[in-house]
Amino acid sequence: MHLPRRFSLLGCAVLVSTVGLAAAEDFSFDTLRAKARKMAAEPYAAPKLELADFWKKLTYDQHRDIRFKMESGLWAEEKEPFSIDFFHPGWTAKKMVTIHEVVDGKAGPLVFDQKLFDYGKQKIPAGTPSPQGYAGWRARTHLNTADYMDEFLVFMGASYFRAIPKDAPYGLSARGLSINSGLPGVPEEFPDFSEFYLEKPAMDSKSMRVSALLTGESVAGAYQFTITPGVETVVEVTAELTLRRPVAQLGLAPFSSMYWFGEGTHPKPLDFRPEVHDNDGLLMELGSGNLHYRPLETTKDQFRHCVFTMEKPRSWSLLQRDRSFASYQDPEALYHNRPSVRVEPVEGFDFGKLHLIEMPTKDETDDNVILLWEPTPGLEVGKPYKFHYRLRWMRDPKPSGIFTVRATRHGTPVQKPDQVLMAIDFAKPLNPELKVGDPKWDDISKLKPVVTINQKSVKLLHVGLSDLSMPNVDDLPAGLGRSDKLHMPQVLRAFFVCEPPKDLADMDMTCELQDETGKCVSERWVYLWKK
Repeated sequence: MHLPRRFSLLGCAVLVSTVGLAAAEDFSFDTLRAKARKMAAEPYAAPKLELADFWKKLTYDQHRDIRFKMESGLWAEEKEPFSIDFFHPGWTAKKMVTIHEVVDGKAGPLVFDQKLFDYGKQKIPAGTPSPQGYAGWRARTHLNTADYMDEFLVFMGASYFRAIPKDAPYGLSARGLSINSGLPGVPEEFPDFSEFYLEKPAMDSKSMRVSALLTGESVAGAYQFTITPGVETVVEVTAELTLRRPVAQLGLAPFSSMYWFGEGTHPKPLDFRPEVHDNDGLLMELGSGNLHYRPLETTKDQFRHCVFTMEKPRSWSLLQRDRSFASYQDPEALYHNRPSVRVEPVEGFDFGKLHLIEMPTKDETDDNVILLWEPTPGLEVGKPYKFHYRLRWMRDPKPSGIFTVRATRHGTPVQKPDQVLMAIDFAKPLNPELKVGDPKWDDISKLKPVVTINQKSVKLLHVGLSDLSMPNVDDLPAGLGRSDKLHMPQVLRAFFVCEPPKDLADMDMTCELQDETGKCVSERWVYLWKK
């Protein structure tokens, strides 16, 4: 049940022509919602856009050789704050979408235009029908410099989309909706964003707005995205869904990410890199404000599915916490710079279950991690359901003021193979910061790790805490060692040894740091150990 890496971006190439416009019609998000409701009340009809065999049979290299002419992008000639590139269908991108431009409340479909593409060495047979639509689109703006329009947002494939903040490569993927994701024996359904409505922005606009029609065998819906790129690229999502028929599991604000291996993976694949992942942890901010952190992990040949029941959560995030290049040793994939994303619920997320699904994978080409919110109670067939949330694509969250989980390692004590040793590093702050006065590290003499293990049959043999702050001073960027400019985080290692029964296959564990009054001064580490 692997999810393919959805975005084989066609390169950052260049070219321009006039985008064809058919007759324009009145448009608003309310009209799109009404259209989705009407569709949900009718039997599902598959899209009628057909792709000629020549385009369907393109190889990876042939499809990659087709490049959009960037200077031909929508709004590029007007020097608008944003411009839009289009993706050519072919290879694995066989589905096409209808794209409209919205100007002054009027929407007109953008007709596919081959003049917008450079076909490279392709020899298109005479008489080959032109595609009836584009495979998707991406948006550009002056994200990193005033000299170049950087891409920062991509919609392509089913309901998948990705965004990036300033100075970051692409990483994990968001989705508009997931249905039956990761359920053994239940086919997963992939609804499509079948129509897009791109609203022409004003010349001084800092944001762009896009609406999309979602269609699938079990659902129809309308989405509106307001996107503001920057140091944090914020995507405001307002949506309404209507089910045609019951589904086993419906996932709102879903993500797909990749985790092949990290510092806690045993055994590691035969690879020159120490770690390979898009993200390495899930941070949950409960309604109480407490922070729970769950490191990502995979287990060879085993399926991992954790469910967190939550009431009015403040946020949850898929993070790339480890920012050290030394942890990845990959100057091309730049895993140490991959973005994190936080979900901030606004409406429709009062009660539900957060599902974290981790599947085994053979390499880094598959998205094997799924995160989704399942509302409770579930949606009723035929009854529209409104929801609203905010996606914050960023590098790192702002410091919380408490110790945060930095790394998770496990093994066995020397010559005691029946026991399990867990080591959890906490840091405050997580990364080095500019010094303001002398470093003021916390007095940890009265701090203690508090460990829980859900299985009563497990013997907890030993719990301890070590201060790793001074040994870590050489872990500063660029090998600076002790610096007169940067303040190294205070790093503490909580560790414990337990002895599970030999027939026990898994353990749910937690660990947090508490002071002498019992007050928690760290995130709560939450972990699923599997044999």
